[in-house]
Amino acid sequence: MIRTVVLCIACGTTADANSFCASLIDQQATLALPDGTEGTCGTSLDLSGARAHNCHWPFTYRAPEATEAFDAVLKATAACLGVQPVADQGVNHPDSYDLRTFHTDTAQVAVSIKDKGALQQTYVFLRISTP
Repeated sequence: MIRTVVLCIACGTTADANSFCASLIDQQATLALPDGTEGTCGTSLDLSGARAHNCHWPFTYRAPEATEAFDAVLKATAACLGVQPVADQGVNHPDSYDLRTFHTDTAQVAVSIKDKGALQQTYVFLRISTP
């Protein structure tokens, strides 16, 4: 079953928080940002057989809205999982990149923001990996 979830934990209700948390766990959701913009989501498998649910949202290159969306997804994910993310090491790349990873007993949740200069777009990504 596919559900739409609004990532508005800070300004929303307990029902919003519960829906977001359920979506992280069941990985069947099409996630939406606080402004209602739905992400493009899908499921993938890696070579080890681990399953991942991936969503992304495109923005105009380095738009402030992209940073706001990244922060909202981070905050909602931390509130749901009850853990703080670990920041990734910096990369030597001309485009900007920031990755935060949440580790739980049953999954790894990664939230990132990436500038794609050649495309003149900035993307926010959410990846939920389970063994």
